[in-house]
Amino acid sequence: MPLYCTKCGAANEEFAEFCKSCGDNLIEAREKNTDKNDEPAQTSEKKLYRSRSNKMITGLAAGLAKYFDMEVDLMRILWVIAFFVSGSTIAIVYLIMAAVIPQEPE
Repeated sequence: MPLYCTKCGAANEEFAEFCKSCGDNLIEAREKNTDKNDEPAQTSEKKLYRSRSNKMITGLAAGLAKYFDMEVDLMRILWVIAFFVSGSTIAIVYLIMAAVIPQEPE
């Protein structure tokens, strides 16, 4: 795969140190190129909110479902199962989360 010079655009051998056309240092260009590839792609930040429109109690389950890209009904079923499995300890977690997580902006 040829390495193209960033200064003149000429194709060079893959491991060449200098451009055969203009003499530019290709090692620096190669290092800059690999540094750019190592950076993670920028993604939009996901924010966790309680839902205003799709709520049964506080909108927490709908907000969590939207955050994790899953069905709201499945999230609600998981909360109910967790309630019975945890011996109602999850109810305290639910109330704390509902108090801490803000409602989505209007």
